[in-house]
Amino acid sequence: MSRLSGLAVLVFGSLLALAAPTPENIALAKKYAPQWRFHTSEVYWPSSVEYFLSGPIKQTDGNGNVVNGALTTSNVDDATNQGSGLYLTTDIDAGKASWLRGQNPSTTATAVYTFIAPKDNGVVDLFYWLFTPFNEGKNVPVLGQVGDHVGDWERMTVRTVNGVATQIDYHAHGDTGSGTIPWSQALKFDNDQRPVGYVAKGSHGFWATAGTFTYVNAVVFKLQDLTSDGGVAWDTKNSLVTLAYPDTYSGSLDWLNYKGAWGNLGTTNCWWYVFHDECKIVTGPTGPLRPDVLGAPKTTLPAKDKMQGPLSQTLGAASKAANSSFTFYVDPAAHTLASESGYTKLAVSKTCTSTVEPADKDGKPATTASSTAIQLTKANKFTITPEACGTNSTVTSYAVGLCADSALADCAWAPHRALRAYSADPSVHGIQIATAIVVSDLDNWRCCKRNMVNYWLLQSK
Repeated sequence: MSRLSGLAVLVFGSLLALAAPTPENIALAKKYAPQWRFHTSEVYWPSSVEYFLSGPIKQTDGNGNVVNGALTTSNVDDATNQGSGLYLTTDIDAGKASWLRGQNPSTTATAVYTFIAPKDNGVVDLFYWLFTPFNEGKNVPVLGQVGDHVGDWERMTVRTVNGVATQIDYHAHGDTGSGTIPWSQALKFDNDQRPVGYVAKGSHGFWATAGTFTYVNAVVFKLQDLTSDGGVAWDTKNSLVTLAYPDTYSGSLDWLNYKGAWGNLGTTNCWWYVFHDECKIVTGPTGPLRPDVLGAPKTTLPAKDKMQGPLSQTLGAASKAANSSFTFYVDPAAHTLASESGYTKLAVSKTCTSTVEPADKDGKPATTASSTAIQLTKANKFTITPEACGTNSTVTSYAVGLCADSALADCAWAPHRALRAYSADPSVHGIQIATAIVVSDLDNWRCCKRNMVNYWLLQSK
């Protein structure tokens, strides 16, 4: 068998169809349901999807033409390609003082959309989604308002292993927030049984503590999230709408299949767009049914090859320290591949990023990398500990590969995965590096080899 044909065998696969959440997993979601603490000055609250879609909002195309003027939870995905390329559009100025203010959870019952994602090796990930009808941007001196948008989806994730929480991920604004931190380090309530998440004023990103957090440094200005104690503290336990993920959604849950934007089309006509691609109004986000919710999207080769890998478990190991160990569960087929191809070394490449405030002209922190390889034996579980990061730096991403030699001169690497490590410096929570490998020649057998890595490296934790 050639290297290419052996690799091709491993990348065939399909998504595992999941049934409704089990009673045990629903109980697990309630066991770790968070308390969300809103800023003392918050005025833009969460809401249910039903509340949002019943408001004065229409589905439009990129030219403003109305596609659907009577939206419901069961028809918002009825357009071609489930609404991909469409927008949920409203009069923002008129709505900001009324229905876009949502439902204050201290006075009105609303929803926390909770994805329950069972995985191998005892892992169940719990994704607690906060939806708000409006995201208030930031008031920047000279520029005015930056980053307003309709529809706001943010999430906080708890990883459990054999029914016990091990880490929490606080997510904000695409890929910032406090990142992933160990359960032991997280602020908790309810006799230290359940986690606390701080919700940023107006923009609703999740952070682990109260404070001020810079999430964009655009040279000419900064965008910062503000969180505080003393505002509404929402115990979400009795507000969970529990959903299996991934799954097939229909009926009143059809809205989960909608692929368009949950808000107006943004503008690009501001003079500072060259420094930061957000004007006063930005395009609303897509919904919560995103490939990255499982940690990383599945890797797919061109349709003509009919090859794709299943989803991987990649909510990475939380690390404040210079060292980080990576544990992998290896598909048995990888052993055959290794013996027949000569790629018998299991390797990890780790990126370390400075935890001091970025100071170079591009506003990017310094990074270093180190790689380590071990022999791929007949075992199914391996732990690798690369060389430690230097002073004032922490692990931010990693890549996994197969190598033909200990010198790592001939390797096939999967794309880097963000570790979303927790920084000790409160001004730079959520530093993240995610450099993906770009494949220019899909006929080259090395492309298949890289995709294969995503197949059998099923978990890091």
